[in-house]
Amino acid sequence: MNDVIDLLKSHRSIRKFSDKKIPHELLLNLIRAGQGAATSSHVQAYTVIHVKNHANREKIAELAGGQGYIASCSDFLVFCADMKRPT
Repeated sequence: MNDVIDLLKSHRSIRKFSDKKIPHELLLNLIRAGQGAATSSHVQAYTVIHVKNHANREKIAELAGGQGYIASCSDFLVFCADMKRPT
């Protein structure tokens, strides 16, 4: 089978994290890779917010129904629809 299909089918969710930090350059590369994904008319109508502050992640975890893994990760990315974002 196609390697890309195999990769897509191997998707999994991670809810427990180590104390190891994601190198900043790797995080930027991952965000850039996501930004390269196709969108309607290549509008890219979203903004990415990088939440590094632990207290802010704890509050988001609480507001998201007690999803503790949000507070325990080193970096949390929030993707927000942004229809007024210039392309």
